[in-house]
Amino acid sequence: MPKKQLFLSILILVILCLICMFIYNHYKVEKEIQLVISEKEACQGNLDLYYTDSSGNRYYLYCLDNIKVDYQDRILELNKALEAKQVTMDFVTSQLKKDSTSKEVTIMRNSSFSLLQCHTEEGNHDYYFGPSNMEQREGFCKEEPYSCSFVKNYLVLDVSESNDFQYRYLTLREYQGEEVVTVKVKREFIEEIEEDHYYAFQFGATGKSLEEDIQSIFNSHLLLSITKIEENLQQSNETVCQ
Repeated sequence: MPKKQLFLSILILVILCLICMFIYNHYKVEKEIQLVISEKEACQGNLDLYYTDSSGNRYYLYCLDNIKVDYQDRILELNKALEAKQVTMDFVTSQLKKDSTSKEVTIMRNSSFSLLQCHTEEGNHDYYFGPSNMEQREGFCKEEPYSCSFVKNYLVLDVSESNDFQYRYLTLREYQGEEVVTVKVKREFIEEIEEDHYYAFQFGATGKSLEEDIQSIFNSHLLLSITKIEENLQQSNETVCQ
């Protein structure tokens, strides 16, 4: 065999060996990495800004305390690992199976956690990490997302229909307060709501206002949910957060 041909054969063999070693090491490392999820003990719909990537996409934790990357020899927060490029979102999504997709949202999940990925017409590509049963919530994939949440307890004094079928009017009085205000609320929150009962209204804080009166809260924050308080009212109102 000519020396030139022999040299080329050896070179090709070396290159193939290097490629095989790279693939093996990459596969081996990824198999050893595990994501460890810690959920909040009492979730009130808390949403925390967790990480912002170089493209400006935001990553949020919903009802989670943290996500850690377990390398077996060390543990690192996922946001730090993403920032240092020690793991990628491709690796994260490889741990999940696609559950549902729509025009603006894709939800992936496994038995430990869920990941909601935004892809709106406005160009929002944010990510939301949450418990395994997380679904899309009001305020997700918005350009002005809420950064935390709080709960206010209101007595529903009156329920009135609106000319717009998508809405209803609620007349509310705050727990241990005297203020009475009528507000317009989407029907999807209150298909079954009873007068003269207390309800927990959960809001997402957008930082627009720190005023505590009912009208300011409804004008300046995102209503996330309305839940009937079945037992004796012991839950105190939470302060508006920025």
